[in-house]
Amino acid sequence: MRNFRRFIPGMLLILFIFPVSARAVETVEFEENRSQFVVGNIVFVLLHEFGHLIIDDFDIPVLGNNEDAADTLAAMTLIRLDQARPESDFAYIRMLLSAADANRILWETGLERDNPDTYGARHPLSLQRVARIACLVYGSDMDTFESLGELSFLPDFRADWCDNEFDEADRAWEWVRDTYIAKAEHGGVDHTVRYGKTQDPAQEKIWNQMQEREVLEKAMQIVDETVLLPDSINLRTRSCGSPNAYWDPSERDLVLCYELVQGFYKLSAEQQITELEQQMRELNRKE
Repeated sequence: MRNFRRFIPGMLLILFIFPVSARAVETVEFEENRSQFVVGNIVFVLLHEFGHLIIDDFDIPVLGNNEDAADTLAAMTLIRLDQARPESDFAYIRMLLSAADANRILWETGLERDNPDTYGARHPLSLQRVARIACLVYGSDMDTFESLGELSFLPDFRADWCDNEFDEADRAWEWVRDTYIAKAEHGGVDHTVRYGKTQDPAQEKIWNQMQEREVLEKAMQIVDETVLLPDSINLRTRSCGSPNAYWDPSERDLVLCYELVQGFYKLSAEQQITELEQQMRELNRKE
């Protein structure tokens, strides 16, 4: 049973070296680009854990690293939603790029490079996550996202093959859907969403903002529109003592820890309007 897996190994160091105050969270609330950054990262981390849930529920065999598979399921879910909803103005791609940007910031702190344990961890390095996400988005439409290949960590020799990399991931997602998900028996199950209370002032701000934005409900809606699970789950937030998100199959709990969201708020303070983000804002989807 996988439990209490750390989603971003470097986040723990980020959080304790640069603690997040309640005032910092309040300030972020009024800066829309930072709020979008935080929400995008929350959605991605929840979809990553949903990836583990899907693998567990349907007993899907995985070749390679299970964490890479969960990342790919999360990324492909957002890319496919973007393709299915051109009127969304790249909202799902923005969520995905927010996750890539968070990993870029983590890598640029140097904390992972200076910690030998990160090289042997189950999760890929933040830099590898950036490249994987960028390659999948770029490969999904190399004309529309041409700038992504130039402005990310993608080397040219990989960027040239990102359309192949996307096609492989797309075929894998279709195979998983057709082989397992589409053939599953579903009983119209209802899921539970609960925002756990906290005594921490900074976390209480997060608790309020997440409820106001219905972040968990939106993440659950994305999953419900993508896959029907055979059994109900409990999606909840709580204080965990460390930045984390995890799937507990024994209780069917998918938990997002407030400490991880605090880490995203810290990273959002380091976020800058990059050339890529500026181009995304000006981008018109090609007919």
